[in-house]
This record gives sequence, structure tokens and C-alpha cells, in this order.
Amino acid sequence: FFFNDTATTEIYTRSLVGSVRCVQETGINAEYMGDIILEKRMKGYVIAILLAFMTCVYCGSKEEWKKRTIYQLLTDRFYRGNGDTSPCKNLKKYCGGDFNGIKKQLSYIKALGFDAIWISPIPENQGDDYHGYGFLNMYKINPHFGTDQELKDLINECHRQGIWVMLDVVANHVACVSENFTRITPFNKPEHYHSYCQIDFNEMWKNRTMRENCRLFCLPDLDQKHPFVRSKLKEWISSMKTVYGFDGIRIDTVAHVPLDFWKEYAEAAGVFQTGEVLNSDSYTVAEYQHSLDSLLNYPLYDTINKAYGNREKMYHIRSAFIEIHKHFKDPKVLTTFVDNHDQKRFLNMFPHLYLFKNALAFILFAEGIPIVYYGSEQAFHGGSDPENREALWTSMNPKSEMYLFLQKTVGIRKSYKVWEHEHVERFCNDNVYIFTRGLPLICTTNSELTQNVVVGFHSYTEGTKLCNLYDSRDCVHVKNKEISITLKGGIPKIYGPAYQPQTHLFIIYVCLLYTSPSPRDATLSRMPSSA
Repeated sequence: FFFNDTATTEIYTRSLVGSVRCVQETGINAEYMGDIILEKRMKGYVIAILLAFMTCVYCGSKEEWKKRTIYQLLTDRFYRGNGDTSPCKNLKKYCGGDFNGIKKQLSYIKALGFDAIWISPIPENQGDDYHGYGFLNMYKINPHFGTDQELKDLINECHRQGIWVMLDVVANHVACVSENFTRITPFNKPEHYHSYCQIDFNEMWKNRTMRENCRLFCLPDLDQKHPFVRSKLKEWISSMKTVYGFDGIRIDTVAHVPLDFWKEYAEAAGVFQTGEVLNSDSYTVAEYQHSLDSLLNYPLYDTINKAYGNREKMYHIRSAFIEIHKHFKDPKVLTTFVDNHDQKRFLNMFPHLYLFKNALAFILFAEGIPIVYYGSEQAFHGGSDPENREALWTSMNPKSEMYLFLQKTVGIRKSYKVWEHEHVERFCNDNVYIFTRGLPLICTTNSELTQNVVVGFHSYTEGTKLCNLYDSRDCVHVKNKEISITLKGGIPKIYGPAYQPQTHLFIIYVCLLYTSPSPRDATLSRMPSSA
């Protein structure tokens, strides 16, 4: 495979890259393709050459993040670096998870198919604040999590394994120190904060001044209009990329800071940002996308709870997308989720595993960048904070029902590259919602009762055979331009076209033929430049 001169090697490498892209566009599984194109003993060499020639122009941008599937974890609750798997005695205090623990268990995350993680805020906090959302010293790494070098080692190992790292950040407030600001670094003076007032949660969405200037609970509210505060916050967030190499940030309490600050903060960050505006109204949340790349899709989260959790009409999903597209600048980059650390877990509110599977299948294929909260793969069902922040190390079973379900579903999402295709609703009634993202036909339900539906609005040709990607024995055909779907026991299905092996080989052959260099290309590469 290696040639005597660089020019010839480059021609053939570019040819292979073109072949890979060509085959990928057909939707064929990449591993299957690789086994045919390359002998297994050659794969390592090919990968090395491809990496040398493929430079990512958009790494960390919202366009690249659309391809990612994010696993959210709490650093203190994921895994202990010392290997101790004894239960956590008190969820209101530190349990012992750390950077080294995450690094040791990256294989657990990678095997699920996730290629990005979201970790807790890293600055030093006070007392038992294991969550990280109130810093004492913005410049000091939380010693409970590890050292500066251990954080860098974690990020480097993630990148080596193809996993991007999103950092949770806070720019609205500091630790609960009352008026004793000398304890805070670097914001140690009263003028760095808004005057004391308390947020009234019943009124804050009607009163922007209160929402942006008053305290959440006991947390002193930073004044981002103060030049020192503004500059130091921007300098710090810039260093998260330049010093540590973070690939993206999740921003806490976005609605409590003026919009103009977030625009500057995002520019300083230099990486993808998704922000938290904890409101279910699309119009209210969408305002902040004028300053940030993305927002957590709380409007859709509310809809998921209604349609799948409460088993209300599936038409809520259609209505939600209409509102989302009406107000958001770029709906495709919003981050979607079923659970997170601020809400009761889905299975706590709606204790039916089949509903949870449908909700997860929906967000993993629906428009947006999906985030799955740690413990979902083990069917965690904790209630309000801190019960929804369980220690994972007692339950890391890679053979559990939900682990295997998520592993399969994430794998389907990635193999079909659904982010390249539009979300198109194909069928909706009270109990069934069916849509496509490219080739896959995603069938979800909120009922255990058998659902028989006919899909007439689709893009498949007459006679196409579609097989359930969870169970290849379950296949249907397009007949008279219709697809008859049966959902039993509330189990979601994802159908994909059934390719014949001969079709695979033909497509690969055509791609190789079309992109291979001609003999003249190879000859020219060896000729002197004067020729």
C-alpha cells in the first residue's frame, strides 16, 4: 500500500477516501464495507494514512456536533479512579467519582456507541458541592475530581478514542458565600456583583431585570457588565479550549445573564455551545439562539413527557415541531434529551420501560443532537435532586436490557448518518408517531395495546423490503404504495431497507471504479515538476 514517493501515496489515499465516502452515502454499514475493500491486516495502515490526510476544518463547530451522540455524566457519580465500587453513603455529599474514573471506564461509554461526553464543571467548589455549580476559585481544579494533569490526560484519552468532551460551565453566579466575597477568586469585591435581591420564581419570566440581576437561591449574582468580571469570564472560557482542548461547552443558567454577554462569551469560547434556558415555551427559549449556537430543547422535553410519559395524544409532537421551527434559528442543532440532572428521571415519573424505550428511540433519531443521561442504560429511576444523581459504579452491567437497547439504537443512528437527513413525519395518531431520517423508518408508540397502522406517505419504491433493525425476522414490503406496520406490547421498531449482498458488492465496485486513479495519474506523480 505504501509507495516510494509521497505524491503517489497521496493520489491513492485520496482515491480510497473518495471510495469510502461514496460507499457511505449508500447507507451500507462501514464495517461491512471495510471488510470487503481491505484485508483485515491492512486496516491499521489505511487508518493511519487516512488520519494523516484528513484534517477537520470544522472540529468543535455546530456542524460537526450534529454528528455526535452525547453521554451526560456527573463526574462525582460515574466511576471512582481507585476502583472502589462500594455504594455511596450520602448522595448529598461527594461520592468519590473523578477524572481517572472516567478515563478507566471510557470503554463502557464507547461500547454504547457514544462519541461525546458532557462532564461536570471543573472549578473548586465549597464544602459538599459535588455538582460543581458554585465555584470558589475559578482557576483551581476541583481537587475531589483530580489534578490539572489528570484532566488533561482524560481529554487526551477521549480524543485518542474518538470521543469529544463537553464541559459544563457557569458564568452567572459563584458559591454560596453570602456577602463574604473575599473567599471568591477572582471576583473578590462587592462591585463584581449585583446588589442583593432574591428571584421570585413565580414572576421571573415576566421580569427580565429580576431574572438577570437577582440571586438564584443563595448564589451571589455576578455583574457581567462590570469590565473586570466580563473580561475574566471570557479569558477563562477561552482557556478551556487552548489549555485543555475541550470540544464544546454546556452553559448553565443562560436566562439569568444578558444576551449581549453570551454573544461575546461564545466567541471567546471558540467551540460549540449549548445553553440551558429552563422553560418549555419555544418563543422564550429561541431568543437565546441569537447569541449561542444551541439550546437544550426544553420545549421538546416537555412534549416528550406529555406524549410518551403521560400517554397523551402523539399530535403534541407535531405541534411542538411546528412551534420550534417557527421560532428557532437552527432547530437541527438544538440538544434533545429525555433525562438530566435537574429533573426527576423519566422512569420515576412514568415507571414503564416500554415508554422509556420509545422516548429514547425518538430523541436518538429526531431532529437535534441527542443527549442521554448516565444511568439510562441501567434503567435508573431516581426522583428529585439528589436522588436522580445516583452512583453508577454499582450497576455497570453491559448486558442489561437497557444497555443493549441503547447500544443497538445508537449504532443504527450512526450507521445511517441520520443527521444528514431531514426529520419527516410519516404517520401520526393518538398512540403512534412514525417518521424518517433518511432511510430508517422510526415507529414509536405510547400504548401497550397492539397498534395496526398503514403508512401511505413515504419515499420507498414499490416492492421495497423493509426489515426491523431490532429483529431481522420482522420484515414488511411496500405494497400498493403502502406499508402496513404492527406494533405489539409497546415496543418501538426501526425499519430499514433490506439490502442483498450482491447489491452491496456492486455499489462498492462502482465506487472503487469511479474514484480509482488512472495509470496516467500515477505516472504524472513520478514526473519532475518541470514536466
